[in-house]
Amino acid sequence: MILKLNDPAMLSAARGRAVTMKWRVGIGILFMAGAASVMNSFPAGLSWFLVLCLAMSFDQVLAKSYLEARGDEARRTAGGLFVWGSFFSICVFAAMPIALAAFGGGPGRVLGVLMAASSLVSVTLSTFQAPRFMLLSTLPAIASLLIMPVIPFGAGPADPMQATLGVACGVAGFLAYMGRSAFNNTKMVSGWRAANEAAKERQLEAELKRAEAEEANRAKSEFLAVMTHELRTPLNAVIGYAEIIQEDLTADGNKDLADDAGRITVSARHLLGLIDQILNMSSMDAGHEGMALRDVDVRKLIEDAISVVQDEAREAGNRISLRVSTDAEAAHTDGNKLAVSLSALLSNAVKFTSNGLIAVTAEVERHGDTETLVLAVSDTGIGIAKEDLARAFQPFTQIEGGTTRSKGGMGLGLSIAQRMAQALGGDVTASSEFGAGSTFTIRTPLRIAQPQPTRAAA
Repeated sequence: MILKLNDPAMLSAARGRAVTMKWRVGIGILFMAGAASVMNSFPAGLSWFLVLCLAMSFDQVLAKSYLEARGDEARRTAGGLFVWGSFFSICVFAAMPIALAAFGGGPGRVLGVLMAASSLVSVTLSTFQAPRFMLLSTLPAIASLLIMPVIPFGAGPADPMQATLGVACGVAGFLAYMGRSAFNNTKMVSGWRAANEAAKERQLEAELKRAEAEEANRAKSEFLAVMTHELRTPLNAVIGYAEIIQEDLTADGNKDLADDAGRITVSARHLLGLIDQILNMSSMDAGHEGMALRDVDVRKLIEDAISVVQDEAREAGNRISLRVSTDAEAAHTDGNKLAVSLSALLSNAVKFTSNGLIAVTAEVERHGDTETLVLAVSDTGIGIAKEDLARAFQPFTQIEGGTTRSKGGMGLGLSIAQRMAQALGGDVTASSEFGAGSTFTIRTPLRIAQPQPTRAAA
């Protein structure tokens, strides 16, 4: 079978479709308003939107069924239904750009191109973990973009005010998708920068450092190549079609609509420049060698780490709780390394938990004269099978899907957490039950008197 429905990468893609449901419905309202204005028919726009909502609701139910299925046969059956349900809802969305090109005149073509391009961006955002499924999901939008140029050009029913409003709704929807894409990409780049800092802070032997640098450079190049393609392809399509439409409108003497198409081109090129800047950030190497010991407010450190992932957790329907014992509120350690280690564990918990609870606790263990700071991150997510725990901390490896490029997870989070803890003279341990959640625990000295050159595992 072309699609490996038991592959964890497909489950990640299904989860991506499920968590973006509300977002897609919200943007669909914008496109409905635009289509109704351009076609001068509110019933036509509303009817399409209601059918789209029905299809996406069906898509959502199938995605949840697929994610909750247990066993290879049940997962294949549920996965097949999810694939067809997703394809159908995407086809319903892609039908409107064709209708706009056929009946909406020049403004309809502009809005249609924006909608089809937005569909491409939406698909790449939510399903890029599974390339084959992503390719299948892009076919309806690509077909719309190919069909629109061969549809005879005619006058639209909308007056100039309605046309302007409709195109504005399309631009707003497209910019919303691109803004979300840039935001998600920024988080992935930030994760990459954290990985670079973690690698620089290790005091490894020369051969080990060289091997890590080569592996890191390979992963970075692959990441940049993939994300550049995924983001630039739909944006270049928008630029190309907007220029074609502008030329056609100019030739027809329709200056106002030609100016609208020109503004789309300018905005799209501006966004392309912003994307290039964001991607170039991943090539920056920053950080400080050695230990930077200081008095650390542990509660504030944890609260700051939680605030970074709070929006993503809320979007996934998760709650985050915090409990800090009185004797664990202050430590003398390298706050930056401890924060990076904790942030990696929080990010991992948020990514693999939906509609659940993430609990963060801090306490002190005493063994004789030794005081150990214990930070634990527990979640009610998908969990890890016992046989997979041994490789959970390997770099560039993700238990769900092997080596992946999923959002915020290039397989580096747990490796970074462990290396940072080891640099502080501690370690990270894990306990988990598949399907019931996981607990990752950082143990480091509560007070470090001087830097401890600890060799981290590669």
